[in-house]
Amino acid sequence: MLIKDIGTTRAIIDLVDNCVDGARNLRPQGNYSGLWVKAEAKPSHFEISDNCGGIPVDLARNYAFRFGRPEEMKTVPSSIGQFGVGMKRALFKLGRKFRIESTTPNSRFVIEEDVDKWKQKKEWEFEFKELEVNRRRVPVSETGTVIRVAALHPTIAESFSLESFQSRFAAELSEAHIQSTASGLSISLNSTTLKHRDLALLESQALKPAFQRIHLNGNGKVNVLLYAGIADSDPSAAGWYVFCNRRLVLSADQTAVTGWGETKETTVPRYHNQFARFRGYAFFDAKDASLLPWNTTKTGVDSDSPKYRAVRLEMVKLMRPVIDFLNRLDAEKGHEVTDDKSLELQVKAAKPKELSELTQRPLFVAPKTQMVKVAQDNARIQYVKPLSKVRKAQKALKVSTLRDVGERTFDYFYERECEE
Repeated sequence: MLIKDIGTTRAIIDLVDNCVDGARNLRPQGNYSGLWVKAEAKPSHFEISDNCGGIPVDLARNYAFRFGRPEEMKTVPSSIGQFGVGMKRALFKLGRKFRIESTTPNSRFVIEEDVDKWKQKKEWEFEFKELEVNRRRVPVSETGTVIRVAALHPTIAESFSLESFQSRFAAELSEAHIQSTASGLSISLNSTTLKHRDLALLESQALKPAFQRIHLNGNGKVNVLLYAGIADSDPSAAGWYVFCNRRLVLSADQTAVTGWGETKETTVPRYHNQFARFRGYAFFDAKDASLLPWNTTKTGVDSDSPKYRAVRLEMVKLMRPVIDFLNRLDAEKGHEVTDDKSLELQVKAAKPKELSELTQRPLFVAPKTQMVKVAQDNARIQYVKPLSKVRKAQKALKVSTLRDVGERTFDYFYERECEE
């Protein structure tokens, strides 16, 4: 039952979560340059290794190989390996034999298990095959953990042989830890380093994303950052992205979970491809990870969490102005803009700006344009050309507006190429 509620890729990403926690323990300041995580998924075996500090023997004995988290167990501040089931669940999910070797500056251990034999034991315990404590101190650069799983379950081995699985897994892994790779952590799959993708929204003088900070107190402190704006039109990427302690738990969500179809104080329509430019980002951070609104598989949020419900209301408020703008942008089709600053042109003129560089702003700011209806037997033509060339054409045509440039150049072409 332990492995039935999680998919293969998510089980493996749980192992990467532990590596990331090791990196955070080593570098609390958040710069992970020089640290790496390497995963290898082959039909014959699975292996993951890192140089992120290793697992101390006491941690292995009292927590890492136990089921669940003891109340007295101290955790890495702002950790993501919270629930005490990730590593065990992943190992059982993947295969029937595993070997773990971990080295810290002053300890080393090896655990090997045949799961079929282990299941016959009365106690759910693991034994050290090799154990060294208070050994000669080794440099931090030589520390780390290697986990190898063999005798893979047939369905797992088959998945690992499929190119479609490999590409999907790479995408999910890259997305889940997008903030850690942005901080310098190198993650690779089958010797290919995953590409880092910046989180950004379009911004210009007339177009500015919303950015709010929220502090939730109660039984513990949770800090929340909310961003809402627009990006390139992409129906598969549109929606809300929710992070807990910098781990992505909800990607491109277009459902009521993040406020789509909300009909209370602030009305937001259900998602439609008309809103393919919408992007929203919600970052929940807490030193005590148990306060965060995520589920045990880290594949979604706990919608019943009072903290999440409070933040969701703010997410809906931030969405509304963006939706209004996208509605106006869509309405421009079939209308003539009364000046040379159409919304579409202004969107094209905006540049991506990383979230970390955005200025705090309570609501999304967007330009407004006056539009008139285009007659049904007319059509609007729009294109973008280098300004220097357009200015030369404007001067040659002796006209004052860019609209006149477009009309005159069209007339010039039509008279010479289309009229008999």
